[in-house]
Amino acid sequence: MKIAIHQPNYFPWLGYFAKMAQSDVFIFLDDAQLPQGRSYVHRTRILADGGGFWMSAPVRRERLQAIRDVRFAEDGWRRRHRAMLFHTYRQAPFFEPVMALLDPLFSLETDSLSRFNMHAVSRLADYLDIPCRCEVASSYGVTSNSDDRLIDLVRAVGGAVYISGEGGQNYQHIGKFEAAGIELRVCSYKPRPYPQVQNGFVAGLSVLDALFNLGPDARHQLTYAAEETCPSV
Repeated sequence: MKIAIHQPNYFPWLGYFAKMAQSDVFIFLDDAQLPQGRSYVHRTRILADGGGFWMSAPVRRERLQAIRDVRFAEDGWRRRHRAMLFHTYRQAPFFEPVMALLDPLFSLETDSLSRFNMHAVSRLADYLDIPCRCEVASSYGVTSNSDDRLIDLVRAVGGAVYISGEGGQNYQHIGKFEAAGIELRVCSYKPRPYPQVQNGFVAGLSVLDALFNLGPDARHQLTYAAEETCPSV
């Protein structure tokens, strides 16, 4: 089985879902430490004025805090983010069905950042017809670090292949995966331009941008990535 592992991000970009589409099991790394400073765990980019605009959910920060322990600082961000999406995408071809998909997410009764993100990502993956099974890292009690942690999680779910993003090459040691009998694949993702609500194309935006503009056809962006950008190391 092919396994991908990633922090539970807030309405992440298409590349995140392309990684899910390439895997049989996707593990939310909810017990990783919340990154210091700005992070995709609690913010995402939408289209505004011909470029990207950051949409951030306020969180309560503590030192050395696991993502699963992070709580929202207040609740008004849900209304604000919905209003931003309405203002930006109300003329988009798939505005109404996608907002109908998002409204129950914004109404989810939780103050947990990881619970909100995992629920949202899983729901959007279903909409994109991504068949992978989602698991939560903290449920396996793995206490190792770095590559060993990834290897232990892959083993815990019975995986034989680990799918890494390009950024993983900066810290992963291929030899460790080989010694563990796990194939390491490094997958890049370069989205093809698609029509947006403004002229030109801005890459790296939230998956929501693709959904508002393409609807269910956004899944074709993922198929393209899965078929053409996943070379074995």
